[in-house]
Amino acid sequence: MDGRGQDGTRFQGGGTLADTSDDHDEWALAPVMLLRHAGFPCSLLQKVADPSTPQAADAVLTHCDEALRIGQQVKALLREERVGTKGDIASGVGMLRPFPPRDLTRLEADLSPTSMETVKRYQDAVLALDSLWTAFEKDHAAALARGRETVTGLFRDPALQQVLLLSNDARFEEFASWIDGGGGGSDGHVRRMTDLLAMYLQRVTTKNETHAHFGPLAVARVTPGTTGISWSTGALRRVTVLSHWAGEAIAEAFSGRPEHFETVRPRRRPLAFGQDSRIRLYAFETRTGMPDDWRFVEVTAETFDDDQSWLWERCDGERTVAQLRAAWTRRGGTPPRRTFDEVLHELVGRDWLTARWEIPVGAADPLRTLNGHLEKGAAELAVVRWFADTLRQFADGPAEDRAALLGRLKETFEQVTGSAANRSQGLHYSDRSVLYEEAYSPVRNMALGRDVESVIGRELSVVYDLTLLAPRLRVRREQEILHGWMKERFGLGNPVALQHFYAGFFEDKPRLARQCEEVDRDIATLDHEITTVLLAGTAGDQHETVVDRGRLDELLARHPATPPALCNPDVMLAARDADALRKGDFLAVVGDCHAVREALTHSSFAPMMQAEAPDLLDEVYARYQGLLDEDEVLIDLSRAHPDKTAVQLTYPCPDLEVHGLSPKSRDAVLQPRQLYVVATAERLELRAQGVEGRLKLLAPLAGGPSIRQDPLSPFAFPRHFGGVGIRSVGRDHLPRIRCGRVVLHRERWRIPAKALRGWSPGTRPAKGDAAEFAAARRLRRGLGLPRHGFLKIPGEPKPVYVDWESPLLVRQIFRLARRSDSPLEFSEMLPSPEQLWLEIDGERHTSELRCAVFSRGSG
Repeated sequence: MDGRGQDGTRFQGGGTLADTSDDHDEWALAPVMLLRHAGFPCSLLQKVADPSTPQAADAVLTHCDEALRIGQQVKALLREERVGTKGDIASGVGMLRPFPPRDLTRLEADLSPTSMETVKRYQDAVLALDSLWTAFEKDHAAALARGRETVTGLFRDPALQQVLLLSNDARFEEFASWIDGGGGGSDGHVRRMTDLLAMYLQRVTTKNETHAHFGPLAVARVTPGTTGISWSTGALRRVTVLSHWAGEAIAEAFSGRPEHFETVRPRRRPLAFGQDSRIRLYAFETRTGMPDDWRFVEVTAETFDDDQSWLWERCDGERTVAQLRAAWTRRGGTPPRRTFDEVLHELVGRDWLTARWEIPVGAADPLRTLNGHLEKGAAELAVVRWFADTLRQFADGPAEDRAALLGRLKETFEQVTGSAANRSQGLHYSDRSVLYEEAYSPVRNMALGRDVESVIGRELSVVYDLTLLAPRLRVRREQEILHGWMKERFGLGNPVALQHFYAGFFEDKPRLARQCEEVDRDIATLDHEITTVLLAGTAGDQHETVVDRGRLDELLARHPATPPALCNPDVMLAARDADALRKGDFLAVVGDCHAVREALTHSSFAPMMQAEAPDLLDEVYARYQGLLDEDEVLIDLSRAHPDKTAVQLTYPCPDLEVHGLSPKSRDAVLQPRQLYVVATAERLELRAQGVEGRLKLLAPLAGGPSIRQDPLSPFAFPRHFGGVGIRSVGRDHLPRIRCGRVVLHRERWRIPAKALRGWSPGTRPAKGDAAEFAAARRLRRGLGLPRHGFLKIPGEPKPVYVDWESPLLVRQIFRLARRSDSPLEFSEMLPSPEQLWLEIDGERHTSELRCAVFSRGSG
C-alpha cells in the first residue's frame, strides 16, 4: 500500500479536506444532523391513563393515614388507662383491625366516655377503610379492563399493527388474529397479550431510537440566516433492505454450490496469526451485544501440519478456489497427505479461513453484492431479482399486503438457505428478521437557525467536556501504562509485530490489569470532584440546583482536554412549541452521548442520510481530519457486528479488516498482520507496513474503552457509551442540575426493589394489580415523583416509560421489577409531554437531534 486510495486521496496525515475545527478547546459541529422521532404521538398514551383510579388510590392512602393516626391515639389511651396492657386488645390496632364486639363491650366498661369516643372514631375509620379498599379494588379492575380494551383497540390501526409485524413477525399472525377477533380468551391470555401491546405502545410513542415508521428519520441542517427550527411536511416513505445476516446466509448457500464454489476467494481470518507452523486466533466477544460490552480474547493456539500451513499461507482473498486447487496439484516437495478439499474444509471448520461469498461490511444492499458475484445467465440471478422486487413491494405496498409478502420472503429464504428465517428471539440488540426497514419521516427540509446551532455547538459543549473527562483521562493513563510495559518488555525503538505484541500482552495481562485498577481509582476521584462541583450547596429535598458556568469552566481547566475526541450527542429541546424555540424559550438536555465511531456515518440509516445530504461524509471526514497530527493516518475498521445490520459509509481512508470483508480494493485494506507497535522515548506508536505515518483508529478492534478489553484502545479516540451526568454518587435522590438553559442531569431517584412490591391497608393481602397500583401511589407521594418518567429496571436493556396515572403501564413496571432485587432508577421525563415542540398533523411527538461534534482539545 502506497498511502493512496483509488481516487488519489493521500492517506498520510493531514488529509486533503480542510480542517474545520475551531480553537483547540472548542467543539466543531457538523452542519448535517439526524432528526429521529417517535412514529406515534405521545397523546396515545393519554388514552390508557385513568385519572379516577389514582384519585381512588389516594383516597385510600389518605384514609389509611387518618386511621393510623387515630389508632396511635387509641393505643396511647389504652396504655394511659391501663386497659389491655398485656396486648390482648391493642395488638390489632397497629394492623388496623376493627375491634370485635366482645372487645368493644369490654372497652365501653373500662374506658372513660371521652376515650370511648376515640375508640369509636377508630372503629368507624377502619371499617370505612375496608369498604374504601374493596371499592378501590373493584374500580381498579374496571380501569385495568378499560385500559386493556383501549390498547387492543389502538392496535386495530394498521400502522400500529405494522409495529407488531416488523418487531415480532414470528408471532404477528397470532397477534393480528387475536386483535381482529375481539381480543378475547382466558384472563391469563388477555393479560399476556395486552401486556405486550402496552410495552410496544409505550416504546413507539416515547422512544426515538426505534426504526421503520415507528422511529422515522429526517435530515436536519444548519441554515444561516434563520432562527429556531422550521420544516415542511410530506408523505412518510419506507426503505426496506435484506438484513445483513440474511444476505450472508444466501451468499453462503449460493457459493457452496459446485458451479460457483471455484470462484470463491478464501481469505485468512484477519485476527489469525501464523508463524513457524503455529497459529493463534483472537476474537472479540460480548454478553449483551451493546457497544460497551465487547472483550478481546485469545480463542486458540494450535499447530499447523504441512498441508494446512501451505494452503493457509496462500489464502489471501485474491486467489480463487480454482487457482488454489491448480497450485495444489503443482506443489513440489513432500506430497500432500490429504486432498485439497479436505484441508480447505479443516481450515474453515476451525475458523481459520473464510471460504464463501461475503457481503462486505457497510454494504447497504446485500442483494446488489450478490448480483455482482453471479455471472450472467446464472439461475440464481432470478432469485436475487425476486427478493429485490418483493422487498420493493413490501416497502411500497398497502399495509394489508405486507404480512403475506413477508411470509413469502421468509419461505423463499428458508428454501434457498435451509436455515430459519427468524433468529435471536428475545434479544434487544439484534436483527431478528430477514428484512430491515427504515423510514423517511413526514418531516422535510428541516432547517436549524444559527441560534440553535450555537446552543448545540457552544452552550452544550460543557456537557461534552464533562462526559469526555473520564474517557480522556483513561486514554492518557493507559497510554502511559502500555508505554512503560512496552519499554520494559521489548525495549525502545524496536518494532513489535502485532502478533508478538498480543502474545506478550496476554502473558502479562494480570499485571497490566492491576495497573488499570489504579486508573479506575483515578476516575473515581475525578467523578467525586465533578459531583462535588455540581452538587455544591444542594439540599437533599430540592428538585433543581443551578450551577454557575464559571465554576464548571474552572473545573474543566484543571484537567487537560486531551487527547482529541468526538461524540454523538442526542440533543433534546424542551419547548412549548416551535415559536418558543424561535424565541429561545427552551431547555436543552442531552440524552445519550456516544463517543464511539461517528454514528451518523456508521449506522443503518447512514445511506439514507447521505442520499438526502450528499455532503454528510465530507463534512464528518473533514472534522475527523482536523483531530489528527500531521503524521497521523486515519484508519476505519471493517468490523461486522454479528447481531446488527452492518451498514456504514465508505471513508476515503484505509480500512483495517477485523471481522468481515472490507468493500474496498485490496490495496486500500490493511490486515492486522501488517501492524506493528513501537515505543519511542516520547510515546507509543501503532504503524503498518506500507503506510506512512502513525495509525489513528476510528475505534479499537474489539470496541472496549480500556486495554483490559482491547490492548489497542489507546490508539483510538476516547470512548464513552450511554448517558451523561453524574456517574456514581451515594445519594438516593439527585436534583435536576441546570447551567443556564442546559440541563446537565435530569432529576433522578434510586428506588429499592421492595418499594415496587404490592401494598394494602391493614391485614388485606398485599398482592395483585390493585395492591401494586396502591404501592405506586405511596411511592410517588413519598418521593414527590413527577407523573411521567422512565424507570431503569435491572435486566432490561432500555428504560421503561411510566405514567403513574395509567393502571396498565404501572402494571408493566411492577411486572418487570419482580425479576430483580437490585435497586431501580427513576428519572423525570424531560422534555415532558407538555414540552414536545415537534408537531406533525396537529400531534406532538418526542424527538431528538443526533449530532456530531469534534474537539481537537488543548493541553
